[in-house]
Amino acid sequence: MQRFAGKGDVYLRDIDNPKKKVKQILWGDWLNIEETEGEWGRVKWGAEKYWIALEDCVEERPLEVVFVDVGQGDGCLVVSPHVPPDEKVMLIDAGVGDNMYRFISWRFGKLAKKFRFHAAIITHSDKDHYYGFKKLFEQEKFSFDHVYHNGIAERAGDELFGPSDESGEYVADLKPTHKEIETLYKKEQFRKGKQYAELIYTALTNDRVDSVDMLSTVHGTIEKDRAWMPGFAPSDNEELTIEILGPVVETIGGKPMLRWFGNTVGSKAKDNGKTKNGHSVLLRLCYRNFTLLFGGDLNLPAEDFLLRHYGEIAKDQPLRDAVDKASRRLKADVMKSCHHGSADVTDEFLQAVKPFAFVVSSGDEESHAHPRPDLLGRLGRHGRGDAPLILCTEILRSTREKEDQKQLKRLQKLDALIESAKTTAKEKREYQEERAKIQGDLARRNVETYGAITLRTDGRHLKVAFRLEKPRGGGKLWQIYSYEHDETHGFVPLGENGH
Repeated sequence: MQRFAGKGDVYLRDIDNPKKKVKQILWGDWLNIEETEGEWGRVKWGAEKYWIALEDCVEERPLEVVFVDVGQGDGCLVVSPHVPPDEKVMLIDAGVGDNMYRFISWRFGKLAKKFRFHAAIITHSDKDHYYGFKKLFEQEKFSFDHVYHNGIAERAGDELFGPSDESGEYVADLKPTHKEIETLYKKEQFRKGKQYAELIYTALTNDRVDSVDMLSTVHGTIEKDRAWMPGFAPSDNEELTIEILGPVVETIGGKPMLRWFGNTVGSKAKDNGKTKNGHSVLLRLCYRNFTLLFGGDLNLPAEDFLLRHYGEIAKDQPLRDAVDKASRRLKADVMKSCHHGSADVTDEFLQAVKPFAFVVSSGDEESHAHPRPDLLGRLGRHGRGDAPLILCTEILRSTREKEDQKQLKRLQKLDALIESAKTTAKEKREYQEERAKIQGDLARRNVETYGAITLRTDGRHLKVAFRLEKPRGGGKLWQIYSYEHDETHGFVPLGENGH
């Protein structure tokens, strides 16, 4: 009997004494109830068996969002509330290293020999957002219906983004379709020395990826004068929608283009970093009453542009004039903070989104000092309510992401042994089992345990949770913040449990 953990304080219980709490689990965790005995159900969790109170089990699955601790960069898992075969699993960025790969291998690799994702969304071509997809695209057990990008095709040569328009104000050579970007990247001279180009080419030439396409305000499913991620327009699913708010495409001479951003607002200079970051794929997920904005790596010039676009104000008007109208499109309950906690933001953009919870994804050993202390202060000031929730993957993980060097070196040695012609079939199986155990341990400790931030919601209730590094008494493993939707005030806090 398939069930899910309910939204209360749910525990797995000792198999010999069901009244004894052993392990706290989260709302929405899968439960395969093997048999029932009175008020209890017996479940298998990992290699162990436990009892669970049947009153703690529900039939409806919540939407799940996991902000994975990928180190420096962004990486997010979105799992729709449907059950297989209708379930849709998406990855929005994957960091720069292999943390996302290890997390996904631990989470899905153990379920089946093969696992198919609905989509991989590369918000833009910064390495700390895209390079973590490399191992996922190369892994034979994983396949993807779609790979989405922001249309800017980096390439070798004098012009990183290709030619501009005649005015020099726009990136003119966008590659919206699978065929167009394939035509460019199949020519080796455009890929040479460019890791982003090679990654996209891997997806293009991979028979486990069906399509590689652009997402923007004109590339997607156009409905009700808005752009939606294909499969998530209101006509596809009224309860779970994903709107595309950026990049904002402008039509110049009949061609779709993206404007160049300079290093400051109004600058006429062409800044590659500001432009590709500022045109991050910007998504607003809505599930019933719950909304979540994925902010990519937006920066000050981009936020100024977006506010004026959605606020419908002129270039010479004060930016504050855009806030009220722009908030109709941008406002969200939870916001994935832009650019890992950089201070390169506008107060007006934060005011337009006005979430009650922020998620900041940042990592160790980076020179940017993310999240910036002044940015954290601004988040608190402009968030909704008296005490907005500010969650940061790096702050929640107090151990270093690369502390397990011995285990990582052992993995490398095992890989060599597995590939060695001298290794017997029996030894190879033993090495593969050891490798899987180490991978699982690293994923749990460095990714799930130490920094991942998990959201579960049915659109009316919300749980925001992160795992404790050291369990508290009574089997408490999670710090959980609970919210409930109120028709007048939106989501309001119910307090925290787990302390």
